[in-house]
Amino acid sequence: MSVDLPLPAVESLPSLTFERTAPRDLVHRRAIGEVLLTDDWIRLGADRFKLGAQWPRGHGFYGPVGDRWHDPLLAAESIRQTSSLVSHVFYDLPRDHPTLMSELSISLSPAALRLDERPVDVEMTVECGDVTRQGSRLAAMTMEVGLVRDEIPLGRGRMSLNCMRRSVYERLRGSYAQVPDRLPEQPEPLPPHEVGRTVEADVVLGRPLDVRAGADPRRGAWPLRVNWAHPTLFDHPTDHVPGMLLLEAARQAAQCLAGPDPVLVASMTNRFHRYVEFDTPCLVRARLSGSRDGDQEVMVAAEQDGAVVYESTVTCHRALEPEDGPR
Repeated sequence: MSVDLPLPAVESLPSLTFERTAPRDLVHRRAIGEVLLTDDWIRLGADRFKLGAQWPRGHGFYGPVGDRWHDPLLAAESIRQTSSLVSHVFYDLPRDHPTLMSELSISLSPAALRLDERPVDVEMTVECGDVTRQGSRLAAMTMEVGLVRDEIPLGRGRMSLNCMRRSVYERLRGSYAQVPDRLPEQPEPLPPHEVGRTVEADVVLGRPLDVRAGADPRRGAWPLRVNWAHPTLFDHPTDHVPGMLLLEAARQAAQCLAGPDPVLVASMTNRFHRYVEFDTPCLVRARLSGSRDGDQEVMVAAEQDGAVVYESTVTCHRALEPEDGPR
């Protein structure tokens, strides 16, 4: 089933300027070009905030889909960056405290994702619930996010996160808290066109190890590929596979099964059960589970060391004719 996140009502709230990007350390990015949030934000209530993001017409990784739509994963990355900024600015979380996702879901309007001749200024209204503290320190919360483009509802998102002291994180992670010296040998990538990409460096799925004649076209299984040199997915070193890489793996798996025409992610429900480590293989499995109104639903699960570490439900929108939308 697709995630049930109704579109937000358009509210008349204080305006944002979209003049400059937010400080990089507030969104845990090193490259200025990877910062999507802008540097003005407004408190609307005790746990309610308004922030801005700007989506470029052409991003080095989150580029246009089918030459028609902005990449929906820009919404997911905007929400991820929002969780960091809100935690640090409004809840005084120290910037060295790890913030870990347990859920990240988006539900978007394909018509409102349409490209035009300008970057997209996105207003995000954030409501934080289930806020948990240990003493005065933020420990966990869930954000409900409404996204609006030019006063047009764009979609909604939800993210749940947990925060901990660096010392606690290192104790729980043990030797895995350190970035390893090297990666194991990675599988050969799938051809980029099969996963909606143009260059091998952006492919996160490897060629299947067991290709059998007559395999079910509604199912697939691919080894996960990790490329530390990737400027977006590995903007900075990390000791485990980033959550956004897993979202990209789910999107590429959905493209494999629902393609070959470009598919647009209309919604994703992503749940992270365990850290995905670098030192052992991770297998991404996917199956088409049905279709409705021309859209197709793909169920994705990543497995490592015999356990499911990540699950995603992806609804793929396939529009064969131009749609109305922002111009």
